[in-house]
Amino acid sequence: MASTLEKMIAADTIVLATPVYFYTMCAQLKTVIDRTVARYTEVTNKEFYFILTAADSRKETLERTVEEFRGFLDCLDGSREKGIVYGTGAWGIGEIEGSSAMKEAYEMGKGV
Repeated sequence: MASTLEKMIAADTIVLATPVYFYTMCAQLKTVIDRTVARYTEVTNKEFYFILTAADSRKETLERTVEEFRGFLDCLDGSREKGIVYGTGAWGIGEIEGSSAMKEAYEMGKGV
């Protein structure tokens, strides 16, 4: 985790991406966020992008997870939310491929 945290501190832009299970981020991403606590005051002045995927077809059901991301950003001085991609309706392996969410993520990435 130390090398990941060093990279977060050094980065200008951070993308937080997660599948959404039961209206929340995956445990692995939550662990990364929680483990920044030792040096979170050094994760400053970053641009953040969020990418979420879920089986549910309504993007409103992903808002709880977006709020969790925003709660993290509220603790980071100078953080700025720059964009969100909602990959809804993706239940099975590969269902997200070719979706509008993939195109949105590609276009958003070009702007970074």
